Amino acid sequence: MKSRAAAVKETRQLEERASEAGSAALSLAAETAQLRDEIDLLKSDKSQLTETVADINKIITAKDAEFNNVLGRIEAATARCGFLCCYVLT
Repeated sequence: MKSRAAAVKETRQLEERASEAGSAALSLAAETAQLRDEIDLLKSDKSQLTETVADINKIITAKDAEFNNVLGRIEAATARCGFLCCYVLT
């Protein structure tokens, strides 16, 4: 059987370890909450960036179509000019 002093000492050690474990658990809980908040912020940023990229892609697609239209008109005009130049020179 343990002496009363040994039992008291063991109880204090258990209480100390429990207190340390509780403090560690609270610290981890706070860190987890902070990480969750950061993840939510990053998800929001990602969503906004995804929308911005989609808008940029729409603009690029429209400008590409506009460029191809102008290029086609230039090529057609060049072809007509080339045909007329050949007709006039002969």
